[in-house]
Amino acid sequence: MSVSLLLLIVAAACAGYYWSKRDRALCCQQTQIESQLERERKLRKEERAGRTRAEKRLRELTSQSQPLLVKEDLTTYPLKPIGILESCFRQRNGTPRQPLLVPAAKARLKLRSGIPPACLEGLEGYSHCWIIYIFHRNTDLQDLWRPDDRGLKAKVQVPKLNGKRVGVFATRTPHRPNPIGLSVARVDHVSGDTVMFRGADVVDGTPVLDIKPYIPYVDGGVDAQAPAWVSGDSESSVLHVADVSLAEGVADLLQQRWKQSLAQRAATRPLCNSPEEFTELLLQVLSRDIRSLHQRLQHVDAVPKTVRHRGQHDSHMSQYRVMLDGMDVLYNFDKSGSIEVVDVDIDHLYGETNS
Repeated sequence: MSVSLLLLIVAAACAGYYWSKRDRALCCQQTQIESQLERERKLRKEERAGRTRAEKRLRELTSQSQPLLVKEDLTTYPLKPIGILESCFRQRNGTPRQPLLVPAAKARLKLRSGIPPACLEGLEGYSHCWIIYIFHRNTDLQDLWRPDDRGLKAKVQVPKLNGKRVGVFATRTPHRPNPIGLSVARVDHVSGDTVMFRGADVVDGTPVLDIKPYIPYVDGGVDAQAPAWVSGDSESSVLHVADVSLAEGVADLLQQRWKQSLAQRAATRPLCNSPEEFTELLLQVLSRDIRSLHQRLQHVDAVPKTVRHRGQHDSHMSQYRVMLDGMDVLYNFDKSGSIEVVDVDIDHLYGETNS
């Protein structure tokens, strides 16, 4: 064998070794990048829930450790809640966007210690009253402790306008310079230091600042006007739901879950008095599209699993859940605008503060 041929063989072997080693290094690097991308996807998926928990904790720490900072030319008015509202709506998701849209919704306000029950005398003579409260579930409450107005949003996206932005003072968004809510509710009954309401669009655990009677001849606003987009719901509304029904067997399942719930949680009884009353509440809540603007426009499932309808995979459906009065409800939303409730379970976090 000639020297030149031998050198050629050695060179080829070295080149083969070099490229083989490089290929292995590239494959290893590719695997690492793919693993990193998968971790990033998982982190982004958990980001929303994690951010909400972190912001909640930040609000708690800020309110405990930092005095209220305000501009020198402003005056502060310390307010103390008259009580904490108990509501059938444990989460913001599912809570009606306006009052009196869900007449079956119940809420209970018990006056805090120090406010005499006599304050409620005479309220039973009114059919409705105003509830003034704090939007305590806002994710940006920590901004209230800033000495300036950074982070203040002048416009917000409106669900009825498919996300079109409108000035914050032309809407009833919870995200306001001062997170104060105003809702009207039916006075169901007054007993001692407690008021029961119906039709309130207020989430459970809300701090109530005040209640005032609704006076029809001055609060009715017979000559009042509003933009067309805030008119009453109709079939042309983007929040219209064509039909709401219970899948086969769900009514019987609800009866079972209701009995189990009462047996397991004697201390935190639901506000509804029966499964039938809960069903009425559920159907009223789902009669309008309660999905977030992102879920509705992007067709994003709120339940991270394959959607199945009566045992069959259906690509024309999305699946969501809502927590109501101690129950965890799973429902399908098809592209024709119809809803079918497919499962009901016990909400095991009922009675705990939830963000």
